[in-house]
Amino acid sequence: MQGVFLSLILIVEHSKKRSKYFLISLVVIVSLNLLNYLVINSSLYVIIPHFAYLGLPLLFLIGPLFLYYVKSILSPQLKLKLTDLLHTVPFILAVVFMLPFFALPSDVKIELLQAQTQPDGQVFDLGTQVFSIAQIIHSFIYVAISLSILYKKPRGNISREFTNKLIWLKRFAVGFSVFWMVDFLALLWYAKEGFIDIRVYYLTMFCCAFAINLLVVLAIRSNKAFREVFLDIIQAKYKSSNLLESELKKHLSDIIAYMEDERPYLHNDLSLPKLSKDLNKPKYLISQVLNVELGKSFYEFLNEYRYNEVKSRLSNPEYHHLTILAIAYDSGFNNKNTFNKVFKKHAGMTPSEYLKMISGKNG
Repeated sequence: MQGVFLSLILIVEHSKKRSKYFLISLVVIVSLNLLNYLVINSSLYVIIPHFAYLGLPLLFLIGPLFLYYVKSILSPQLKLKLTDLLHTVPFILAVVFMLPFFALPSDVKIELLQAQTQPDGQVFDLGTQVFSIAQIIHSFIYVAISLSILYKKPRGNISREFTNKLIWLKRFAVGFSVFWMVDFLALLWYAKEGFIDIRVYYLTMFCCAFAINLLVVLAIRSNKAFREVFLDIIQAKYKSSNLLESELKKHLSDIIAYMEDERPYLHNDLSLPKLSKDLNKPKYLISQVLNVELGKSFYEFLNEYRYNEVKSRLSNPEYHHLTILAIAYDSGFNNKNTFNKVFKKHAGMTPSEYLKMISGKNG
């Protein structure tokens, strides 16, 4: 019920960001998993036998959904490609694996479930072992990739809000790791005993319930933090602003004109306070204009100019005697890590790959 409650909160939230839908999907799948445990651990399976294990293949979507949830928070402009559907292949294979059970008549399912809920449990056969191990390893891999992305994100030249968001996302990912570790320990117990004791499910059920309730408590008690971190809603703070849209566009035009005429982004010490002083505009106003009009933070806006400068110089023969990193530093970047991340985000490839590509075209 808490899962349903949280899902409803997220659905009615006035945001069209992809991160919201990824989070809703995660909550719904975890809630269905809890409902599945409830059906099996009670007499409900006698009434609705065809619901038993129906959501089991969905567990193979938790990893991909979590990864893309993290990506959508870190990169709000994330664009999904057709190739991203390849992440659903394990889920499809899981459905195929479960089809023989799903196709069983009601009375046979009830008989099997009754046998499973007996004190000696269900025999831990080879098929079940492979399925369980594959599901846990699959999820671990995706959580590990998500953690890798989070910890490799540049720490310099980022806003306080983004830093806070990064900290919470890391905690979220670590929490997911702990959840799958508990599942893995339960799997080891199954392997040791040779059968599935239904009582061992309780620990996994507790972890699911705890995670959902924790999110609900955070959503209620720290609604602002929840919206900013888990839903990536950063424009709400500007709703009370009295600035007209025409005024915002005028300020944006001033900012862009200054950036293109004076090219201050070439200085690696350019900061929001410095730009504020140069333009004679308050810092909060510049942030508001960039967030509302472009959906970007100051450093996203700044690094985009630097990226375009690097890209332009890489194509210019005048700079061919310089290394890629030297061009990056001359274009305003002061951190190799940040440069590589920004370039790959915009170009979809590393700087070296881009240089090879344009060299090949020129050749």
